[in-house]
Amino acid sequence: MMRPVRNSILLKISALIFVLCLIIMAYSANRLYHGWQSYQQATELRIVQDMTRNFSDGLKNFMFERGRMNVVLSKEAPVSDENKAFLEERRTSADEAFLAGFAAMQKNFPEETEYLRTEYEKVDALRSVADTEADKPLSQRDPGIRERWFGCCSGYIDTVISEINVIRQLSHNSNISNSFDVVVDSLYFRSIVGNESSIITSAIAGNGKISDEEHAKLQFLLGKEAQVWSELEKTVHILGSDKIKIALENVRDQYYVKFRPEQERILELAIKNQWYDGMDRELANLSVPALHSVLHLSDEAVDQIGIENQKSIQNGLQGLLAGIFQLTTGLFIVVLIPLFFRRKFVQPVTDIISALNEISVGKVEGQIPHTHRADEIGKLAHGAELLKNSITDEQALKRELENSVAKLADLSVKDSLTALYNRRYMAERFDELIKRHTRTGRVFSVIMCDIDHFKSFNDRHGHACGDKVLVHISSQLSAYCRESDVLARWGGEEFLLLLPDTNQEGAMVLAERIRVGLENTKYECERFKLRLTMTFGIAEYREAEDMAGTAKRADLALMKGKRSGRNQVVAFDGEPGEDERADSSIPGEMT
Repeated sequence: MMRPVRNSILLKISALIFVLCLIIMAYSANRLYHGWQSYQQATELRIVQDMTRNFSDGLKNFMFERGRMNVVLSKEAPVSDENKAFLEERRTSADEAFLAGFAAMQKNFPEETEYLRTEYEKVDALRSVADTEADKPLSQRDPGIRERWFGCCSGYIDTVISEINVIRQLSHNSNISNSFDVVVDSLYFRSIVGNESSIITSAIAGNGKISDEEHAKLQFLLGKEAQVWSELEKTVHILGSDKIKIALENVRDQYYVKFRPEQERILELAIKNQWYDGMDRELANLSVPALHSVLHLSDEAVDQIGIENQKSIQNGLQGLLAGIFQLTTGLFIVVLIPLFFRRKFVQPVTDIISALNEISVGKVEGQIPHTHRADEIGKLAHGAELLKNSITDEQALKRELENSVAKLADLSVKDSLTALYNRRYMAERFDELIKRHTRTGRVFSVIMCDIDHFKSFNDRHGHACGDKVLVHISSQLSAYCRESDVLARWGGEEFLLLLPDTNQEGAMVLAERIRVGLENTKYECERFKLRLTMTFGIAEYREAEDMAGTAKRADLALMKGKRSGRNQVVAFDGEPGEDERADSSIPGEMT
């Protein structure tokens, strides 16, 4: 009688195990493949990162060389020894960085490497011509050498930036892609502002008036500069890196706040042909910190690429190892688990079923097998012995479950330290009052309050004492609340009172009562006598406003009270569309 059942169970379980094994092996193989693919891509991107860093360093020096040579070729006198030394230093640094960049990309991008190397050789050839012309007075120089020099250098800069922009598209990581965008845009931005500065400086150095053509070019560059800056701001915001944000703000300060106004002043003088000695050097010196800040932004973005790429490598390795482990486990399951499962589970279950069949026909003399086991089979065997107690156990379990649900419900809306309501519960009650206000027009207000100098309590007396202060304040605030009021711990040492059917004046009266009561209440914590005061911000609900808006206005009033000396009640007195302000109505003793 039992043989068909046993065979049926064994067949079904074996089939299930086999299917599960196939699923595990397929998943493991897929995980192994994707882990290896991610690791390979991250390794390749490390090469792209090294290449980008080298080319970024090369472009820094090359841009300075481009600008200085442009100025030198504009001057009447031959190139000075100082400028020769500067050009040689920048040229050597650029050569080293570009050669390192070529070496980094040669294996993976041979065609692009050869193209960039060939273009750089053209620049190098023009360097020799420019050096020869720079040694001559302006009257003896090739009239077109300066334009050829600047155009060739600018073209190579654009070419390098374009190649970086193309190669970086290998990345499927959004953070890495955004970091590359910052590198590309910052280098492009540096090239544009350097171009602007060079046009003005070279015109000043040659003691010539800025031509209409040069002025038009400046206006075009300023437009491109604004466009690139806008893209930089958007990308940095999306990226979210604090270091890159700081670097961007530094560019804003160095370039737009400090350098740009001076450049516009000098440009206006140049347009009016109002020259003075050293004007070109003054502009060049002013431009250095601004240009360096742009290059620092590029460096930070390259560093961010390295950080993100290292994460990708680690994730790839983890996926690779996980795939290997899971694949091995799947093979083990396919070979050994079916045999083990039959001996340890199928046969014992069959034995217990036979025993239960005996019990079902009234034969209770026999013993239920496998009760000595501590696993699920043992639990099943013990379950047969505990049938008579099932109803009692079920009722006890039901009561326990109801108690647990009640406790969980309470915990979900209350702060664990102070037992006050939390933001979640406050939001629900606030929404209810908004709906009631919409239906009936009944007013309500909020009081945002904050313990004065709470951080000092923590620092001086310890967090344990700070927690006791929070509990004490919670108790004091609760004593002043009506049954309909809602008191919540808003965060840290901040509390929020929601007052139904209370306008702003009523809320101020209550807040002042609480303030005076707290000020006059003595409190001792671990032998320390503390003088506790609070600052209160009041806001009455406004039509079509949400909780965040009302709380914000109360918080603004609170901040005004803090700035005005603390231990006082401040009501928000701002109108929509105006600058938000708070009016101190009931000053207390400053602490």
